[in-house]
Parts: sequence; C-alpha cells; structure tokens
Amino acid sequence: MTAPIPSPIWQPACARTIVIPEPTNLRARGLVASIVPLSWAPKSSAENSDFSLDASEILCCTNDYIAHVSASVTTAQGLPTDLSVSWCSIVNGLACVFLGGGEPGTTQTVNVEITTQQGRVISQDVLIAIVSGTASAPNPVPTLPNGTPIPPNAIQLPDGVILLADNSQPLLIA
Repeated sequence: MTAPIPSPIWQPACARTIVIPEPTNLRARGLVASIVPLSWAPKSSAENSDFSLDASEILCCTNDYIAHVSASVTTAQGLPTDLSVSWCSIVNGLACVFLGGGEPGTTQTVNVEITTQQGRVISQDVLIAIVSGTASAPNPVPTLPNGTPIPPNAIQLPDGVILLADNSQPLLIA
C-alpha cells in the first residue's frame, strides 16, 4: 500500500478535524454500546471551511489507507442557503470535506463515505451546528469545465492545466 503523501500546498485545520473512534468491544462482556454521534465545530452560514475526519484509529494495524472520499448533507432541503459540500479530497491521510452555507440555528448531518485501498467502506455521520446569524449561500469554488470541483491539492501544471485521471477527476497530491 502507498502511504499518504504530505501535501506541500494546503493543510487541513486541526481545529476542525475529528478522529473516527475505533468501535468498542462491549458485546463480549454482555453490554450494548451507546452510539455517540460525532460533531464538528460549529460554523456560521457565511463560513466556507474545511472539515476533516481522521480514520487512523479505525484503520489501525490494517496497513490500509483512504483511497476515495465522498460526502452529502442528508438534512438538506433544497434551499439555496442549505449547507452544501463544495468538494471532498484526501489530504495528508485525512478525509477532507469543504462545507459552505447552512440555515442558521440548525444542526445538520453530513454523511462522509470513505473507501480504502483494500476495499473497506466507512460511512460516518457527523453533526455540525450552524450558528445563528444571516443565512447565506455557499461561495463558489473553482471547477473544471464539466463542473467538477477542484480541491486545493489537485495537481496543477505551470500553465494552470489540472491533471485528470481516466475518470475525468482531478489527480491529487494525497
């Protein structure tokens, strides 16, 4: 397996990174674990920021790494000010999601799906509170001509061309 390559360009914010905890083995002792939801730091509607998940604990001792990340806001209602996913990427081994917008005074659920190089699929719901204030739509992010968002760790040639994989997705420094 290829270990994550440190990104020289862009770093996820530590303050908005949480670890996906390894599952506890309570059933062997006759106990049922309560599910504790994960929550990112609150954001304002006008804020457009990266939020990350660290899967190192759940992948410990597997020699496995994140290969793909996708995310969706399961509580979105189709409004222009809904919390939305601008892009997803893998940066320094973290599953990074760039979020913008959000209806003030609500708590939204973001489902992050991580696929690993060995084929594991981790589907993790994360809550995020949108603090009170004025509702605003997410800021636009750079995109390819086909509308695919360009994350900050996409490989870009000196002439500005973004290198693409066979599936027309940007190649990443991941």
